[in-house]
Amino acid sequence: MQFVVTAAESGKMLKQILQNRFHFSRRFFRRLREEQRVHVNGNIIYYTSRLTEGDTVCVRLEEDKEAYLLPQKIDFSVVFEDEDILIVDKPAGIVVHPTLGYKEGTLANGVAYYANERGESYPFRPVTRLDKDTSGLMVVAKHAYAHAALSKQMKQKRYYRRYVAVCHKDVLVDKGMITLPIGNSPTSIIERVIDWENGKDAVTHFQKLASWKEATFLSLTLETGRTHQIRVHLAAMGHPIIGDSLYGSSEDTSLLSRQALHAKEITIFHPTHREWMTWEVPLANDMKILLEKLNDRIF
Repeated sequence: MQFVVTAAESGKMLKQILQNRFHFSRRFFRRLREEQRVHVNGNIIYYTSRLTEGDTVCVRLEEDKEAYLLPQKIDFSVVFEDEDILIVDKPAGIVVHPTLGYKEGTLANGVAYYANERGESYPFRPVTRLDKDTSGLMVVAKHAYAHAALSKQMKQKRYYRRYVAVCHKDVLVDKGMITLPIGNSPTSIIERVIDWENGKDAVTHFQKLASWKEATFLSLTLETGRTHQIRVHLAAMGHPIIGDSLYGSSEDTSLLSRQALHAKEITIFHPTHREWMTWEVPLANDMKILLEKLNDRIF
């Protein structure tokens, strides 16, 4: 990462400028010093040195390589990229990270391939994850600092995510908020349940975009990021997402072969540019077809 000292920063110490711009933790700041990751005009200088307008500061944020990921060409779209983050549009049907059941063919493998093709290499650090059969936007941090900064935004509820979903039956109110605590199922390591005793707080806001007798098209935003939060909340309200075989009917695939849930919009405060940025992607094609069927009443 590189930046040029501004007139307002001229005369300030290097450490002050770095702290004001990036709010590094003490631990990370110490690593930058110890590993000589900061150069000014190509030179290593004291952190107490005062800089002048026009000085070029280069900060190496990338980390050492982590566990090897097999690079594989995977179908996904890159929406935005810079030296700190990668914004991708993940298709449904792709697992985000390798697991015991999916050791290859994941988004992580695809990102490794994408990076290698461009002469880059960085650990796969998704800020949030999407379920295998959920499509849409994801943010991948290219280094530890970006990941830590964006994860902190998540905790501070300053990381904005908007989803759209098609659920069963007509939701009778135009907008509302669901505040049901979510916990682990006692009978499944995958499924989540409403748990009033041990569950964690979960808040989902929804707004009706369109409705029919048999379905509703919703816009949803999250205050919290519990596993399967939207799917669990809508199912608990009697409106499971169409195609969701886990929280709806196991045979609920006549209209869509996967859950009708799409991560449509993300807004973050960029970890190094220090500005708000928003990305939005179109609805996935299979969900567009589903809406067309609902509009035409084709079942």
